[in-house]
Amino acid sequence: MSRQALVVGAGLGGLLCGRILSREGWHVTVLEQGIQAGGALQTFVRGGLRFDTGFHSVGGLGPGEPLEQVFRPLGLMDLPWYQVEADEFINCDLPFMRLSSQTEDEIAHVADPFRQSVWRLRGGGKMLVDALREGLDVQLRKKVVEISDRSVTCADGSIYGADIVVSDLHPLSTFRMVRDHVRPAYLKRLEKLQNGPGAFTVNVALKPGVLPYVNHSIFLDGEVMIHFGEADENGFARSLDLLRFVQPGYDREAVAKELIEHASKRLPDLPEAILQYWTSTPATWERFTGTPGGSAFGVVKHSPAEYLSAVTPLPWLFLTGQNIGLHGVLGTSIAAVNTCNSIKNVCDTL
Repeated sequence: MSRQALVVGAGLGGLLCGRILSREGWHVTVLEQGIQAGGALQTFVRGGLRFDTGFHSVGGLGPGEPLEQVFRPLGLMDLPWYQVEADEFINCDLPFMRLSSQTEDEIAHVADPFRQSVWRLRGGGKMLVDALREGLDVQLRKKVVEISDRSVTCADGSIYGADIVVSDLHPLSTFRMVRDHVRPAYLKRLEKLQNGPGAFTVNVALKPGVLPYVNHSIFLDGEVMIHFGEADENGFARSLDLLRFVQPGYDREAVAKELIEHASKRLPDLPEAILQYWTSTPATWERFTGTPGGSAFGVVKHSPAEYLSAVTPLPWLFLTGQNIGLHGVLGTSIAAVNTCNSIKNVCDTL
């Protein structure tokens, strides 16, 4: 009989852990509170156009590069990846990262892979989610409200048991649900974690044939991130996403207008090209990621010494996701690999 694993949260970290464990013979059940899996990989449709929530491009997916070395053994290189031009921050001082800790480790594992190669996925983040779900028992609309003694309880009253539990949620959100005794010093450390700012997004539907498509992301003045959707057959953009970090107290409509105005400095045809737009806020992120304040990049690490271990004081409970490692697709992927290695090491000693 195979060992049983419960994964709380179907974001990239949770799905990657599930896929790795499944390939190692575990039976994996993933519990997701939302109506679709994926976390920041989710896609949605507005006005007949597909938008990505947080997945726009990845770096280091070329042969022998760091993300490729994680994805290839998991069969993820068969997806329709295509290489695009280098993003504009490659040769600058990474001003968009000034809201993070800018440690050497962060730059090496988050920024440097984008200097090697930049890739997009035809069909968006949903393609990656669907591939990761294969072989996993993913249960949607299952909001976990309690974690205790190798089991979890959901808001609908259902209870799941397993040999181990892996949480892809923010560590503090996880331990607020734990009913087993945990030493106070560990909980105090979690309470002191500093989270990065939340992201405000404007998803823009564009009029046909007005705004030329740009085959890379734009990081404007260290404040605004501009990500283009796929081009139409004539080389014009059909949609784009505008993102910036915001602090509490923002005015939703005012920030949206400021974002569009700021992006127009680089894309002067943008105001004329806008057909319609929609917004999402840090509160939106918090609802589907469970990260306090809707932090886009999660826990800020000022040094490697501040990283949390995947191993917790409870021998059957493990953590994964960008909150214990570095952010982004590569950082989250490395965290998932480290979590699964920790699980193997702990389980081998039991």
